[in-house]
Amino acid sequence: MTNRSDQKMIIEVSTATVLKIFGVAVFLVFLWYIREILILLGVMIILVSALSPMVDYLQQRRIPRVLAIIFIYFVLFVLFSSAVYLIAPPIISEIIQLARNAPLYFNKLSLFSYQLIEYQPLLQKGLENIATILNNLTYNFVGATLSLFGGLGYFVAVCVLTFYLLLGKESLSETLISFFPINYKEQIVSALHKIAQKLGAWVRGQLLLCFIIGVACYVALLILRIPYALLLAILAGVLEIIPTIGPILSAIPAILFAFTISPWTAVIVGLSYLLIQQIESQLVVPKLMGRLVGVSPVVVIIALMIGVKLIGIGGAILAVPMAAVVQVAFSEWRTNKA
Repeated sequence: MTNRSDQKMIIEVSTATVLKIFGVAVFLVFLWYIREILILLGVMIILVSALSPMVDYLQQRRIPRVLAIIFIYFVLFVLFSSAVYLIAPPIISEIIQLARNAPLYFNKLSLFSYQLIEYQPLLQKGLENIATILNNLTYNFVGATLSLFGGLGYFVAVCVLTFYLLLGKESLSETLISFFPINYKEQIVSALHKIAQKLGAWVRGQLLLCFIIGVACYVALLILRIPYALLLAILAGVLEIIPTIGPILSAIPAILFAFTISPWTAVIVGLSYLLIQQIESQLVVPKLMGRLVGVSPVVVIIALMIGVKLIGIGGAILAVPMAAVVQVAFSEWRTNKA
């Protein structure tokens, strides 16, 4: 019988390797602590990508770049102010009416309780909360936006920094390229150009898509004489920016209000929302998002869950463009490697 000595595996880890691992860990922790600033940088990059083509167009018409940027800022300010001036009063009025009439809607729903006896506790709880939810909708959305920007000061900082980034776009690109080896310059320029195109197309297309969905839902709700049509339509337009989940969330309150009229009206409203979403996904999205990198639904859902987990509503909004950026970068890396 042969005696075998115990074999011991000795793993030697150099000091340099330990320092590298420690450095990576510290760097990741640092990124986590400055995640709000990184979000701001991401928002600024998206804004620059969206506005840059318009600035370039005006500059090609012999308008100085600084004047072109100021003009675009002015137009955006006028559009935003006009929208708030026209939409805010009726929205506030509808929210006040909703808060007052919430018990009435519950009484209407209770007329159908003999058909929905097992769901009555759930309906009662839902209707008691729906007024509070919609009453705080505007506040919560503004609060989430201000939280994303870290307050009004951060919002102003984003606008100012975006202005300077638009003004010095070429120098910014050269600065980014300078961090990479010279032999990768051509590939980096190509990747940055594609990413800027995709981000810009996504922002412009998404804003137009939100507007189209909001108008379509408003018209449908008006035709069906659903109460608070404007509030519900704006909710549908705002939630449209959140992929997959947004359209479902926007349909729920509309169906509940329709149910206070009749069950058949609720069915028709649900089918109307479904029809609008089908037209959007089959006709509108391919036209508006044709220049955006195709991201599979699985990737969208995974990116959405990661974004919501890390930074909440801001992560949900930025999930798709960030996934598109990663896909472009990975595609460029594979192409260059081949």
